[in-house]
Amino acid sequence: MAELRDLFEAKVDRTGEHHLWLGSRTKGGGGQIRVDGKLHTAARISWYLEHGEPTPDSRIRSCPDNPLCVRVEHLSITTNTTRTPAARAHRGSGSVTRLDRNKWKIVADAGRDATGKRRRLTRTVRGTKAQANEALAALKVSLAEGRTRPTPAGGSLTVGELIDWYIEFAREVRGLEHSTVFGYHDAYNKWLAGEIGSHNADRLSPADLDNAFGRMRRAGLSHSRMNNARAVLSGAYKWGRRHNKVAVNPVAGFELPVSSKAPKTTATPEVEELLRILDGADKHDSDIAPILKLAATTGMRRGELAGLRRDRVQLSRNELIVDTAVNDAGGTIVVKPTKTKQSRVVSLDVGTIEMLSTHLDRMSERATECGVEIPPDGFVFSLDPSCVEPMRPEFMTRRMRQLRTTLGIGSGDFDATILALRKWTSTELMDAGFNPSAVSERQGHTVQVMLTNYSGRRRSADKAAADHLGQRVHNR
Repeated sequence: MAELRDLFEAKVDRTGEHHLWLGSRTKGGGGQIRVDGKLHTAARISWYLEHGEPTPDSRIRSCPDNPLCVRVEHLSITTNTTRTPAARAHRGSGSVTRLDRNKWKIVADAGRDATGKRRRLTRTVRGTKAQANEALAALKVSLAEGRTRPTPAGGSLTVGELIDWYIEFAREVRGLEHSTVFGYHDAYNKWLAGEIGSHNADRLSPADLDNAFGRMRRAGLSHSRMNNARAVLSGAYKWGRRHNKVAVNPVAGFELPVSSKAPKTTATPEVEELLRILDGADKHDSDIAPILKLAATTGMRRGELAGLRRDRVQLSRNELIVDTAVNDAGGTIVVKPTKTKQSRVVSLDVGTIEMLSTHLDRMSERATECGVEIPPDGFVFSLDPSCVEPMRPEFMTRRMRQLRTTLGIGSGDFDATILALRKWTSTELMDAGFNPSAVSERQGHTVQVMLTNYSGRRRSADKAAADHLGQRVHNR
């Protein structure tokens, strides 16, 4: 309080009848002062120093004869006891959110996409709140007239508008994966929109890029996350150049800063560790147990497990066909082809066939109890009694996380995830001496990818290698 009083008094002239404020002023002509990073009126601080903190719904009125006067005797206080909360805007009316001084985010409802999910258009604008409301109204008018993107004033695009144009093009024309488009949009909205979204696209400078990505580096983001942000900017500017939307590409030649985040590695579990996970799932989570067993014996991806249909499981031929996958990035479920866009046939062992047969029978019994039927192409793993909706990959991950907690498996030597089971399958087959081509084809990727990403070092294999080398050297 003493420091604030000294700071306040240094900016007040108390020589006359009116004690005049000498510091900065508001647009209305009154005094203002910054305290702990927040602006207050000089009249309110004067009142506070004399009478203590007024209530939040109180207003300190300045001197009626001179707005710069802070003499307490010339001030008055009023309390609003009838304030009612502002009515919530009706759905679809849009919103205006303040990001910074004279910077606003406007959001307008753009209807629903082909999957029924509500779409929204976001813009960052500068100016007063009234100007932001005018920009929102113009955006809503352009949407009502059937234009998915408003024409920028003066014909020039902001970076945000260029990104919006490009993402629509990437989704509808280029046909990029749903997860890729979501990753682009998410990286831009969280890390670039507030920094460079309102900049003129033709005037974006290398310094602007350095500052934006430097903020991401300081926040500890991974190289992959920063690369996602660069990819959407690079794609947008390449597209903009090709369609004469922009004259220059400032992203060309731009190099990402070095990430300070250490890359996460998924260690391959030993057989004993794998069996602990599978036995724990049998005991504590019957929904996830058959998924984990199928993952361990086939090496299927998480999305492929979610996308497996009943008519693709051919028990009489001891095999199943992998040709679809499920992606639920951003909460939207998309059933799509496999990651490589190719189908593959995976042979099954007797134990896995019995496990799948038991699981399918249990799903059929559940459907009968609920009074519904399962179609021939129903999903093998589903929480829906009729199995017409797939089990979400994110749900699998969440249940796997709960299982790790239940079993007391922390961040030790291996990571108990579905990805770890996929790595275990590759590593186990390679350590057993199977042909790398056969292993990679079973799991649906190339030999190089398998060796680089899905075949890991295990303690048991390293010990066997040490024993073999020791026999050759010491026991000739």
